[in-house]
This record gives sequence, C-alpha cells and structure tokens, in this order.
Amino acid sequence: AFTAMTTISSICFKLKGLASAQCRVVNPSLFYATGTTLATLTLVLLLAACGVDSKRFRVEGRFLNLNRGEFYVYSTNGLIDGIDTVKLEAGRFTYDIPCEREGTLVMVFPNFSEQPIFAQPGKSVDMEGNASHLKELTVKGTKDNKLMNQFREAILDASPPQIAKTAAMFAADNPASPVAVYLVRRYFITT
Repeated sequence: AFTAMTTISSICFKLKGLASAQCRVVNPSLFYATGTTLATLTLVLLLAACGVDSKRFRVEGRFLNLNRGEFYVYSTNGLIDGIDTVKLEAGRFTYDIPCEREGTLVMVFPNFSEQPIFAQPGKSVDMEGNASHLKELTVKGTKDNKLMNQFREAILDASPPQIAKTAAMFAADNPASPVAVYLVRRYFITT
C-alpha cells in the first residue's frame, strides 16, 4: 500500500508540473491555443483525481539531511489502531489513512522527538523540515497544524519552565482546539 501511494503521489507531482508548464504556453495560433486549452483541461481533471478522498487524510513529508529512514506514528485518541511505520525514501514520504473524524496523530522520529499532526477527513498536510533541526519542523495544510507551528516557534529557545507557561497560555487562548488538548496532555498530565 505504501509503494502504491508513493507512486500515485509521484505521478500527481509530475502532473502538477506538467499542468504548470501547459499554463505558461503562449501561442497566437487559434488552433494551437485550442489544443493547449484542451490539454490543460485534461490535466486539470487528472489533478482533481489526485486529491484526497473525503474519508481519508494524507501527510506528505520532505526532509533535508535524511535520505532514508523510518518513523513511527500513533494516535492519542484512537484515529489509528496501534503503531504504524512510515518509510522515508529519497527524503520524502507519504502517509495516507482512512479518516472519518478529526483526530491527533503523533509522529515519533529516530531521536525520539515527537511531532503532533492534527488530522481532518478529506484534508492533506505537508510536513517539511531539516533532520538536523527537528524543532523547526513545520506542518502546513490545516488551521490546527498552523496553530501548533506557532506554538513550536514560540518555544524554540525556551527553558522547560517557560515551555510549560507558554503551553498553559496557548491552551487558555485556544480552548476549543485539539492543540489545547494535546498541550495539556503533553505538558501537564504525562510529564
């Protein structure tokens, strides 16, 4: 399943590049412009097929300074059963799961640091970072992941007491967010 998703992901990436190139073609010939328009329309329809199903969630990741490896993923609230393994090839990975409700996934890296990912049905997120600086990792694509990025930036050079204080303030400022639940559990319940 992982290989199939990696292949589909790479095909979609190539189609996006081709569609971008098609949109830049300018030719005054009416016949050629119609052909280009038809080709662009075909590519747009193919790209639509590359989107995330409404009952799935996808994480696509890119890492600098790490070509191959494995990460582990678990859920704090039963979004997945047990622990999953994510394989990194050529600095990239795709993790795609069935998702019918919002939930929290936690990715565990080889150095045992953790990154929460807030999943939503029909959504996808992009994770980017440098393996040498995992504290600066970013997850883009949903409001909750953006909020977690803001928290991580706020604690980048903070001491443990400052981190706890910042976590408390973040949770108080965003009580309805799953980020608040994660922060309370992480910094006040399981410490």
